[in-house]
Formats: sequence, C-alpha cells, structure tokens
Amino acid sequence: TETSKHSAAVREEFILRQSVQRIFLACHVIQLLSSTESDRTFGISTLTWNFEYLAALLDRADDTIQVLHQALRSNAFEIAMGLKGPLVEVDPNYIDRGFLAMLYYYLVHDKILTYACKHVDAWSNAIVPIVIQDETIRKDWFPVEMKIRLYASLKSREEMIRRPSPDEKGWILRCYCGDTTEDIQLMQCSGCQVVRYCSKRCQRDSWYSHHRWSCKFLKAAVGSSTPHYVKRSLCLLSGLEDHEVSYRWGDIQSQVAVARCKYPQDQDRLVVKINIDDEELSILPLRHYLFLFNGFSENEVVDRLSSWPDPRGHLQRSFFCSVIAINDRYSSQQILFSPRTALDMETIPMLSR
Repeated sequence: TETSKHSAAVREEFILRQSVQRIFLACHVIQLLSSTESDRTFGISTLTWNFEYLAALLDRADDTIQVLHQALRSNAFEIAMGLKGPLVEVDPNYIDRGFLAMLYYYLVHDKILTYACKHVDAWSNAIVPIVIQDETIRKDWFPVEMKIRLYASLKSREEMIRRPSPDEKGWILRCYCGDTTEDIQLMQCSGCQVVRYCSKRCQRDSWYSHHRWSCKFLKAAVGSSTPHYVKRSLCLLSGLEDHEVSYRWGDIQSQVAVARCKYPQDQDRLVVKINIDDEELSILPLRHYLFLFNGFSENEVVDRLSSWPDPRGHLQRSFFCSVIAINDRYSSQQILFSPRTALDMETIPMLSR
C-alpha cells in the first residue's frame, strides 16, 4: 500500500511538472507570434492565467521547488518580463511583477538560486531598456537582482570553507578519507540523512571523531519539510545566517538584554530566531524550540552543544544559539536549527585533519 501511494505521488509530481512545462512553453510561443492588438490582448490574458496557476501550485504542491524550477526552465522569467525573440524587446503590457515576488522569496533554495545565477547577467542586460524608463519595474527588479548576486557570493564563500575539493557529484558533506574511486557507492547516515560515507569504517571513525555531536543537530538544521532541497541549501543557509547575524548584531544584543530581564530563569539558554529576508528578530528560551531536536530534552541539547569543542566560539556569546526561519512555501515558514553551527560541528573537525 505504501509503495502504491509513493508511486502515485511520483506520477502526480511528474504530470505536474509536465503541465508547468507545457503551459509556459505555449505561452512563450504565443508571445513570439503576437503581432496584432487582438493577439497581444489574448497573450496578456493567457499570461495572467498562467501565473495565477503557478501561484496556486506553489501554494499547494508537495514539491514546490521542482515546480518553480520547471517553470524557470520553460522561460517563465522571460515570459513574466515580456522578453521575446532573439532581439530582445520588452513590452510593459506583458510584465507580471508578481512572478518577481515569487522568485525573490524562493532564492533561499539552492536549486532556484543556481538557475538564477546562470541567467542573471542575461536577464539584467535584457531588462535595462525598460527599467531606465519605468520606475515601478526598476523597484521590482533591482531587489531581485541584488539578492541573486548577494546570495551567490555568500554561498560561494561558504562552499570554499566547507568544501575546498568538491567531488563531481557535489556532495557537501561526505567522508574525508581521501578515497577518490569514481564508482564508489556512498552510503548515507540513517540518522541525519545528510552525511555520506564510502564505507562502514569511515562511518564508524566519523562517529567517534565528531558525528556523535553533529548528527541530530544536522537533522534539526535540515528540518522535516522538503529535506532534499534544504540539504542542498545548507551552505547557502549557513552563509545567510552568518551575514544576518553580523548585519543585525547591534539589534540582537539589545534584544538579548531585554530577554534576560524577561526570562530570568533562562538567561543562559536564550535562542535568537532570525527571519531570513525579513527585519524581524525574536529572542525566546530554548524550551520553545525543543520540537526541532527529535526527542532531546532541554538538558540534553545543552549538554550536547556544551560538549562540542567549539573552535569559533559560537556558543561563547550573549545567547545560547540561533535558529533561522525560511520561506518553506510561498505563504509559510520553516524553522531550522542554526545551519552554521550544525555545519561547523560536522566539517571543522574533518577540515582540520
């Protein structure tokens, strides 16, 4: 029964991706062939319906990242911005600025950011003629462009720290035994389902070396919703967390001071929640976030983190640890344990060998 349900879900997701691909490719053809006023009117109505359909899918589909990625691959950005033909022409009547808002909020996922990074220069060059003339489009596009470039630089810097010698498959977290056999079948840790090993020996050595500290914290950093895409995005999320903590440090310090008065029994267990892409910060005791740690008690979380030989001093500051909030879906959030701390617990012991 479970196998049948899984197979049905896979088929539904495939059909969904195909439908996204076909409606946007059809819309692109309509744009290319539009020559009369009636053609353009029909094209605009089709455009509106397509993006309403996409927004509905992103709100309801199980695999939202794949849906948006398929739309991008099917020229959704070019269609939304009215870019058409080999000689790019921008028609303000075609522009759907709502799509820019969708793209903006999903850039926190590595799969979407990677696609956007490959195309941002072409997009920017194509849009220049209209943003010069239209203030509204400029205000919508520039934040998206700036975010793509910022996130790309943060991700690149983080990957240089975490993965100085990536393998061809791009595993961020794998054993550092030096085995370069190309056909090796990497085995995944059944606990965190993030780190991969080439052998039982490497897995055992890793456990006693450091993974006994990092395993459940990596799982908490990945979360329970769409874990595949969060796993792919761990380096990006770690870079974003580091950037946000540095950028908001003064505000964090002020709010921690207030929280210490508000929660006198939890002064040494305060957690900073950082909303990525939002100015909102909040400080609450660790007990409010125990749902992240898969059955760990508050004391167990404290003991595990305190036992870890923290080389960067992340836990030696005014708050105990941080969590981040990301846009899991277009209208909802997911709370994750600090990706930076979880990755440090896993990668720093290996990189220091």
